[in-house]
Amino acid sequence: MHFRIRDGVTLDLLPTKQFKTIGIKVDFVAPLQATAITARALLAQVLETSTAAYPTQTALARQLSRLYGASFGISVIKLGTKHVIRLTVSVVDEQYLDQFMDKTPLFEQGMALLRAVLFDPLLPQGNFDPATFTQQRQNLLTAIKSLDDDKQYLANRRLQELLFTGQPAQAMSALGDITTLGELSATAVLQTYHDMLANDAVHVAVIGDVTPERVQTALADWPLAERTVADPSLYYRWEKRDHVQQGDDLAPVVQAKLNLGYQLPVYRDDADFLPAVVFNAAFGGSPLSLLFTNVREKASLAYYASSGYSPFTGTLSVQAGIQAENQDRVVAIIGDQLRALQRGELSAELLAEVKAGLLNARLAGLDSPQRRLTGLLNSQLTHLNEPLKEWQESLAAVTVADVQRVAQKVTLQATYCLHGGAQHAE
Repeated sequence: MHFRIRDGVTLDLLPTKQFKTIGIKVDFVAPLQATAITARALLAQVLETSTAAYPTQTALARQLSRLYGASFGISVIKLGTKHVIRLTVSVVDEQYLDQFMDKTPLFEQGMALLRAVLFDPLLPQGNFDPATFTQQRQNLLTAIKSLDDDKQYLANRRLQELLFTGQPAQAMSALGDITTLGELSATAVLQTYHDMLANDAVHVAVIGDVTPERVQTALADWPLAERTVADPSLYYRWEKRDHVQQGDDLAPVVQAKLNLGYQLPVYRDDADFLPAVVFNAAFGGSPLSLLFTNVREKASLAYYASSGYSPFTGTLSVQAGIQAENQDRVVAIIGDQLRALQRGELSAELLAEVKAGLLNARLAGLDSPQRRLTGLLNSQLTHLNEPLKEWQESLAAVTVADVQRVAQKVTLQATYCLHGGAQHAE
């Protein structure tokens, strides 16, 4: 059920008795801009930890406890050409509580909590509380630095920098960068806050046993003005290069992290989208895949080997944990697996198993309120909403020839290896 609340503000409702909770998600969606990513990430941290009503994390935690253990969080996400600040609340449906004495149902209390966080932050003297701001900036700095402690994450980020040379917004983490963070003032982040409230597209989504009237009534006093939202493509389209970007770094690791980046110019709105999903699962996106079977199991050249496909950036990536001296052999055998699919060498058995795995994953997602809410934003931004039955029929119809056609569109664009010398240890 889809509703327009006002220009630029929408509501999606999934009424269901399947769950004993009610999930609420509010997405603020803005164009992805390198200059704004860090400020929006810090804003999310500050809003999550202090409001006028709950000025400390302890006060907020007590309120969540009073709401029978409700969960609350704010996160930031990059999605193609968009940057998303996402607020989520999950409350128990009180009809499943043996004793519920409150006069106000928990759904309405959860919506009131979100309203307080969004529209009544802690602003003594008209700006963010200095102690809170300083602490959250330090926390975000620690979080950004800690990402690089995950060496596979670090290798993938370096690969993105090679793939998207000259496009910092695509290469940057959704949390932003340390240099910009150090320069941000409370005043600058407050301006980011006002810009978000005034200009971002707002997508509210609710799942649970609630009526449209209850949700719309709860939203009625949210001070969200109408806004004009441009609707440029969600997809980041880029030109293939005629050479492969290469990079490597030394780090204190025993297991080298090899990452390969490819262009796969098939996007979510393309007819070949589902064949591309099947291709990725057969290539390296599942335990049944060619990379897992032939690189890891048969050749014993990798501790792990997998692939991932982004239908919003038209990219395919491969990650492998290897011994550094085997890099050339691993790159060669990964190339062999791709060329096999480009020749149409995919057994009917593997194709059937891969499709069964994808169907099971889709069905499992129906049991997750958060995954279903997330899917609503994707449908909003892509203007695509394929019912399960139609999706299942489309999946069943994917042939070896379809997978071969997609595989032939894949071109290697970047390689990166993070490795250490013999003296290094993880």
